[in-house]
Amino acid sequence: MELVHYANRIVPTIEKDILEYVNAGNKLLAILIANYKFSVTGHGYVATVDLKRRTCTCRIFNFDKIPCPHAMTALQSQHGADFGNQIYVYSSPYYSVEKYIRTYCQEIHLVPREDSWIAPLDIIHREIPPQYVDPSKPGRRTYKRRRGVGESFPIRKNMFSARRDFGHKKTTCPNRNAP
Repeated sequence: MELVHYANRIVPTIEKDILEYVNAGNKLLAILIANYKFSVTGHGYVATVDLKRRTCTCRIFNFDKIPCPHAMTALQSQHGADFGNQIYVYSSPYYSVEKYIRTYCQEIHLVPREDSWIAPLDIIHREIPPQYVDPSKPGRRTYKRRRGVGESFPIRKNMFSARRDFGHKKTTCPNRNAP
């Protein structure tokens, strides 16, 4: 009910994100590459924004469906004075106050307790097999690489560091206490 008389077009949580993105976008520089494509640079990072497809290489614009800081800079460069209205055009309509009110205008009922559920007997008595668990031992799988046709196997010889001799191991060297 708080949102019925809300002045903005987008819900407050997303509006806060948009404000942060606009402030971050003010510190970036946009260069037009093609009609709707921009190269946005700043803070040692270069992002490519496509306003027509609504994508950015940082992927915030792709997944969140609201313009990221790079897209904000591109929108400001593309539309100039009409920049404020274009933010709402490029944002998903699912974040609008109208859609939010339509979604939550009806009462949402809680799920009743499990003992009051009504289910057919064949479903109640159905045997559910346990989840498959891999019987192999836990941990990292061992992997033996197969050598190529021209590849040879390296030959490692034991070398005892005190004797500097091949064929001697520290544990089996007969003269390990000798200098």
